Amino acid sequence: MSSTQGSIETQEAIERFAEALHQRIGADRYRLWFTHGVSFDLEVGESPDDGKPTVVVVIQTSGPFAAQRMGNSFATELRAAAMIACGERARYRIDVEEAEQPAPQKRTRAAKVAAEKKATAKTGGRRSTARATSGRASASRQSGGRQSSGRRGSANSLASLLAQSTATGEDKSAGSRGGRGRSRGRVEHDPVAASELPDEEHFDDEEMDDEEDAVSTPRSSKSKLPPLPESQPTGGRTLDSFITGPCNEFAFSAAMMAVATPSVATPLFLHGPTGTGKSHLLAALANEFRTRRRMRRVVLLTAEQFTNDFVVSVGSTGLPAFRRRYRDVDALLIDDVHFLAAKTATLREALYTVETLASAGKPLVFSANLPPSDIRGLTGEVAGRMASGLVCPLAALDQQTRFQLLQRMVATRCVLGCDNTLLEEVSELIGGDARAAGGIANLIGMLQRMFRREPTIDEIRRYGGDLLRSTQVAPTLRSIEKAVCETFGLEGDGLRGKAQTRRVSEPRTLAMYLARQHTGSAFTEIAKHFGRRSHSNAISAISKVETWLSSGKPIGAGDGAMSAQDAIARVESRLRVG
Repeated sequence: MSSTQGSIETQEAIERFAEALHQRIGADRYRLWFTHGVSFDLEVGESPDDGKPTVVVVIQTSGPFAAQRMGNSFATELRAAAMIACGERARYRIDVEEAEQPAPQKRTRAAKVAAEKKATAKTGGRRSTARATSGRASASRQSGGRQSSGRRGSANSLASLLAQSTATGEDKSAGSRGGRGRSRGRVEHDPVAASELPDEEHFDDEEMDDEEDAVSTPRSSKSKLPPLPESQPTGGRTLDSFITGPCNEFAFSAAMMAVATPSVATPLFLHGPTGTGKSHLLAALANEFRTRRRMRRVVLLTAEQFTNDFVVSVGSTGLPAFRRRYRDVDALLIDDVHFLAAKTATLREALYTVETLASAGKPLVFSANLPPSDIRGLTGEVAGRMASGLVCPLAALDQQTRFQLLQRMVATRCVLGCDNTLLEEVSELIGGDARAAGGIANLIGMLQRMFRREPTIDEIRRYGGDLLRSTQVAPTLRSIEKAVCETFGLEGDGLRGKAQTRRVSEPRTLAMYLARQHTGSAFTEIAKHFGRRSHSNAISAISKVETWLSSGKPIGAGDGAMSAQDAIARVESRLRVG
């Protein structure tokens, strides 16, 4: 076997194959199936029909599950891409690389005969191969791969490979390749037969029953618990270190209840803008489950990590191993659930995982920037299951909570003490983001080292002006309009039209009220932005909304109707999230 890793034309052929496949199946499906544990090779052999040289594109994957799904779902696309890259006579083949199996201490007579046949076949012919990882012929990555035997650079182009294979009479069957430390399975595909395979657009759980049995763990290992996925570090974030106030006391009480009665008080869903303590509470709950409830298998991770693990598992080990990792746990905590929005396959797997753990009475805790019902792209089943326990909001930190947080951070991060009067002034300047309070505490500590004394409020404004301004993002007419439309499920420009139905007119009135409360815009400017002719419409909106608030009248129509107070809270929450 000779390697042509230096052949420019061969590398270009592999790149053409990857690009053609990418265009035919789309970016999302290509990334899901052909970028994790998959590599492409070229082999030159002789056609078993007429003995003429032909090129075979080899797709190497790490597991039988991925190989089977590729063969069933992308047969037509793989054949077409191979023909575009290497000519009409080109074919493709899917190889499965498996982990090394321990060799038996004693070989039977049949094993010896098989080894002799393999050695004979191995010396009977040579093939030329070129390897490119993940469909990109990267020389640096190729150099770290498998070392090839034979003459390097014996062919300088794809055409010379074809000519050389004809002259030397290579193995007609394009036999299996040897590799140190690996045994390889193979899924062969004939060009004509492959085109007749069904072209599936997605996979369902019912379709994978037989495949899961084929790739599942042997019976002898089922008694062992699967390895835990990586959990986020808790890093000293405990319930004792969590500062409570009017902005978060409801969520903190719910967290204490979840620790006391985890099977009753969960699923627990925490939502609020960034910097309100959601991740802190999740880490604290994970710590309490491990220490106080003596749970050994507690998983804390982000929704992005869950998604990445799912994608990698689909392309390599298969879904059975993924499901064992997340369903054989004592507690599951997922941060930033809004990341799962519109990810259909991941959402479906998350739903089954949550259903399994909930039916077993296992604690479930989630966090996001919005309530589950307000997260666009989150299916109704997932949102309903996550909201079936407790849904607790965390508001932006109020001034008193920010002051207490600054006191604690200054005491641990600064070399000198700091006057409470100064901290009160600073806490009034920063927004409700706890991370901003940490930045201000670091700034005070740095100024203490620079001046050898406590800094003044003017010095903090001078050196930390950018930080102070970044924590207070003022709403605009456009942002208020967008938040109101998302809250009531309206089109992006629905409030600017001339519709007078209750479904549109009442949200428009609320938007003008909020615009006057949160912006410095004049009545004329507000009325013009929302498609009204006179500033009197904006003036009357103030009195209407105040009447709705005092009477508790619901606004909107249909399923989107809600009280004015609830609507204002939801819109303001979206404004804080951004």
